[in-house]
Amino acid sequence: MLLRQATMADLPQIESIIRDGRELLAAQAIDQWQGAYPNTAVLVDDIHQGWTVVLEENNEILGTAAIIPGEDPTYKQIDGQWLTVQAPYLAIHRVAVSSHHRGRGLAGELFQRLFDQIDHAQNIESIRIDTHPQNMAMQHVIKKNGFTETGMIDLEAAGLKGTKDYAYERLTANVKPVHVVHAQIAK
Repeated sequence: MLLRQATMADLPQIESIIRDGRELLAAQAIDQWQGAYPNTAVLVDDIHQGWTVVLEENNEILGTAAIIPGEDPTYKQIDGQWLTVQAPYLAIHRVAVSSHHRGRGLAGELFQRLFDQIDHAQNIESIRIDTHPQNMAMQHVIKKNGFTETGMIDLEAAGLKGTKDYAYERLTANVKPVHVVHAQIAK
C-alpha cells in the first residue's frame, strides 16, 4: 500500500469513495454528509491545494482524506479544551474508505501512514480531527489511533450552521512542552 498526494486524475475514484461514505452514513441514519457537503468543488479545491492524500493499492484508491495545514476556522472555538495552544497543527477532514474494502482496517492504515509522515515534519506539533456525535465507527477509529477527545466544536465556519461535532487532538513527536495544556495531559 502507498499513501500519496492525490491528483486530478484521482477525482472520479475519490468522488466514488465519498459517495460510498455518504450512503453508509445514510443507511445508519447519521445526518453527516447528507447535504451538499462535501461536493465536487470542495474535493477539487482540496486536490488543487495539495491537501488530498489517497491510500492506493494495485492502482486502486482504497481511502482518502484531506490534510489541511494552518488554523482551521472551525477549530478556533471549542466547548472544551484542545491539548495544545498556539502550536502548529494539521487538520484531517473528509476521511473515507472504499465500500469494496471495508473491514480491512483501512482508515487506521491511512492514519498510521499519515502519522509516520507527520512525525518527520518538525514544524507540526499536533493533529486535529472532528466527527459527528452519531458516527460511532469514526469515533472508534479516531480513539484507537491515539486521539484524545477534547470537546465539541460548531461547524458554522464551514457553512454548517447548528451542527456540532466531537473534536479530537493527537500530539506529534515534535510537540513542544510550552504549547501543551498540562491539565489535559494529567488525565
